[in-house]
This record gives sequence, C-alpha cells and structure tokens, in this order.
Amino acid sequence: MKTIVIDENNQSKELLFNILKNIENIETIGSFVDFSENINYKELDLIIFDINSKNSENILKKISRLKTEFKNLNFIALSYEINSQLVSQTLKIGVSDFLLKPILPTILETSIKKLNTKEKKAKTISVFSNKGGTGKTSLITNLAWEIYKKTDDKICILDLSFNCENAGSFLNINSKHSANDILLNLNNLNEQLLLPLLPNYKNSKIYLFETQDEIISETKFNPQLISKIINSFKNIFDYILIDTSNLINETNMSIMNNSDLILLLTLSKQSSIKNCHKYYELFDKINYSDDKIKLIINRYIDNNEFTLNDIEKELQKKVFSTIPNNYLTLIDAINLNSNVDEINPQSNIAKAYSKIAQNILEINFENLDSKLNQNHGIFNLLKKMGEE
Repeated sequence: MKTIVIDENNQSKELLFNILKNIENIETIGSFVDFSENINYKELDLIIFDINSKNSENILKKISRLKTEFKNLNFIALSYEINSQLVSQTLKIGVSDFLLKPILPTILETSIKKLNTKEKKAKTISVFSNKGGTGKTSLITNLAWEIYKKTDDKICILDLSFNCENAGSFLNINSKHSANDILLNLNNLNEQLLLPLLPNYKNSKIYLFETQDEIISETKFNPQLISKIINSFKNIFDYILIDTSNLINETNMSIMNNSDLILLLTLSKQSSIKNCHKYYELFDKINYSDDKIKLIINRYIDNNEFTLNDIEKELQKKVFSTIPNNYLTLIDAINLNSNVDEINPQSNIAKAYSKIAQNILEINFENLDSKLNQNHGIFNLLKKMGEE
C-alpha cells in the first residue's frame, strides 16, 4: 500500500516512518505538514494523518471531498486527545480508524492489516429488458465509460447476452484468449492472472469478458457457474456491468440474484410498458426490494402521448431515468466503435448517460446491500450454490 504521513510534528513523523518500514506490504512515499500541500492523491492507497480539535473542521471537509473523488483511498487518524465527538465525526465520513498517540507499533500494524485483508467487493449492476432491441448493449457500454471517466475505477463488462449483438462488436474489442482459460481457473483468479486474459477498451480500465466467440452453449453457463464467475470477479473489479438476454430463465435468475442493482430497460410505448409487468411480478415473487430495481426508459420523447406520469401510473413504480431518442449520435458512435461521449459530449444522449452514471455513483451500496440481505426468495439458493 502506497502511504503518506501528514503531521506537523517532525518527531512524530519520524516515529511513524520507523514503524511503517517494518510493516509488510507498506511503501511510505512521503510526509507532509498538511493536506493543502501538493499531494498526488491518485497514486495513494493510505493516508495516516494527525487531527485535533483545532484543525478538525478543515481536515474533515477535505477528507470528505477526497473520499468522494478517490473511493479506494483509505485514511487512518491519529490524535493525542480522546474526544468522543471528534472520533465520531472522523469515522462517520469514512476514515478507517482513529488511534491514540503516542502510537504503539502493534496497534498501527493491526489497523493497517485490517485494510489489507478487507475483501474487495465490486458493485454489480445488470441490465435487463423485456424484449430485444431496446438498447441494452448501448446502455452497458456507455455506462461503463461514464463510470470509468468519473471514478478511474476498474470496470468489467460481463457479456452474458448470448446473442450476436455483443459489447465486443460495439467497442471493437476482441479477446485473444478463450473464455475457457478463465473458467478453468475460477477458484484461483486474481488480478495478475485475469487482467492479461481480458481485452480492454482503448487502454482504459474497462475490460470485457464475453462468450460469443466461444463454441460454448448457453446451457454450460448454469446458475452455479454464473454465480462463481460473478463472485470471482467481484474480488478484482470495482464495478461489474452485466449484459443479459431478454429471457426469464435460470441463467438470468442467477445474474439478478448476484446483482446489487438491476436496471430494467424499456421503451416509452404502451405495449413495452405492459410487458414490464412480467418482470415486476417476478421481482415481487422473489421479494426483491424496490431499491434493487431501477426503471430506465430508452428512446424517450418529451412530447410523447405516453408520458412519464402515465408510465409510473401504469407500473406503480418510479422511473429512475430516461434516455432520449437520439438515433444519429448513437449510430455514429456504434459505427465508429466508440461511445457517445467521445463522439458528441454535448449531445442530449451523452448527457443522459452521464446523469445515469452519476445517479448510480450516489447510491449507498452498503446500505442497499443490507436491505437486499433481508430478501428470502427461493432463488437466493442459486447464489449460495455458487459460493460453495
């Protein structure tokens, strides 16, 4: 973990450096007096900083902003004073630990080890539709770009749609390796093994796993295998975006059950909205909460006779977002194997994808996960089977 120390006291900084150099997997790359100095936060994993009542207000504001911008950056606070309000405020904004000075080596090492052993868990988002041709793959590829652009996180597009319209052809990225190379090593996957096997988009951190180029039938991807793939990838990526087929079957049930969010995509036509009832009836049967399902209307036209109010009234559900009907920009992006933001960032459709990404980033996934754990539908067994 690349680490810096922020402390006004030189003696305290020297003591910390001596402790840190004896802790495994820690690289201390610098020390600073305060957060206002020229610090490259992007390259850091951990900041150990001194805090007291006098400087707490500015420090907490700074950390809160940094936690939003650099989601994988960790913080450990040190202080000579025990102030319950200060401790509470510090931990509330996402600081990992609050330790008392003078710091004991074993205490600091234990605190850092908790960060090292903390399991990475990707936020998993699947896109479903009640029929083909609604724009699932376009949503997946553009959403991946927008989340990456805003976070610089590692993202995997997991293409389980089993059809010819796949994410790889949209973005012109093709795997040089067989999906079987990955499937045979699911139990031992790590970042060093997996990433070289996956193609990425324009040297970004957007990676693709797909099955279309394989001589593999969809039947091979049973619920247990789907669960194992997703759970293995969760330890490596920050976000997993899953493209699916438009069928209600065991494969898709396993995908939904392993997803934190389900983006239900439909068109602003009465027939399409009525077909959405099938999915919502299924969600109700397996006790999915409304927090897990986000309804998105594609190719939406503001002056359409079938309005958002009509849609929400028909389904008795809130619309999460809309995507405008901008065929020309979208087809230009597809033809150029790109995303709409790179083709025309000022277009209404590029702004819509950006807004969807921002709304997703503002969701508290930890709170969402605690709500989802209360679900007890029988299909939750599929997830458990994949984790055994």
